[in-house]
Amino acid sequence: MLDGEIWKTSGIQFSGFGRYFPRELLSNEGVEARHTTETERKVLGSGGVRTHHRAAEDEDIGYMATAAAGAALADAGLDGSEVDVLILSNWTDRWCAPEWGAQVATGIGARHAMGFDICTGCAGFVHGVHTAAMYLAGPAHYRTAVVVCSERFSRRVRPGSKGEMVVGDGAGAVVLRRTGDGGDGDEGGDGPGLIDSIMRSDGTLSHMTTVHPGNGWVRSQPELNEVAVKYVVGAAQELLERNGLRAGDVDWVVPHAATEPFNRGFEADLGIDRARILNNLAERGNTSSASIPTTLSENLEKGVVKRGDLVLSVSLGGGVWCHGGLLYRL
Repeated sequence: MLDGEIWKTSGIQFSGFGRYFPRELLSNEGVEARHTTETERKVLGSGGVRTHHRAAEDEDIGYMATAAAGAALADAGLDGSEVDVLILSNWTDRWCAPEWGAQVATGIGARHAMGFDICTGCAGFVHGVHTAAMYLAGPAHYRTAVVVCSERFSRRVRPGSKGEMVVGDGAGAVVLRRTGDGGDGDEGGDGPGLIDSIMRSDGTLSHMTTVHPGNGWVRSQPELNEVAVKYVVGAAQELLERNGLRAGDVDWVVPHAATEPFNRGFEADLGIDRARILNNLAERGNTSSASIPTTLSENLEKGVVKRGDLVLSVSLGGGVWCHGGLLYRL
């Protein structure tokens, strides 16, 4: 075994995928921001978003998460009663109490599961899978975990701004199962499942994106994209190097769909064919931590991504203060 492949012998597989997008679909065609700032223009570029969803009041974090998690369980052919752990990623609607995770676990019928929330911004999916793997591989012998990311990003941008045209609401979920079969045991990682993961944080970068304490709107520094690309590409390269792979060895790269300038920088610095990088930014907007699981769910359903494909997913959150990635075979 190489320095990587930390989960390869654990037999943790992606058994199901699900998503939920709000009923209201907005088009940016012919729409101009009423007001914007130089920082917004630098961070968001031309936008790159054609359509995006906005949740109604009744489509709250719990509602969307329950729908996405239920769809993922159905895709896996499982019942909620079989879930041992439910991890919910959300930062856009933080409550003091109660947490969403326990409510969603109850909503899907996982009445004996441990349901809890995590909050690492847009990196929540990577963080959630990374955390779930530790539970599934631990001595408690948990077998099934649901990781669901539910965000209402539209509540965290200034009304009438360019940011309002770029972000979207939605939820995406995966079911992880510890099968007890770690694959074929070869170094090539031909068996399905989670192969490796990393998650890091750096508090010195916490100022890159903040939320105004009064109105709750996001504020980013002008250099956000440049710093983000550096750290996310670094995470991707670390995963590849410690698993003896090159960028060309993976079938798909599915990163967090952040902004158009970030995506261009990421593609250039990682050095991989653009056709093998998937995100749903143009159709769904930046849905924060839900962007990776919804992209996977949509592209598996379309047949673009197939079972057996080797996938690399990387993300950052909270203005780069946390970042990481996953290497896995579907």
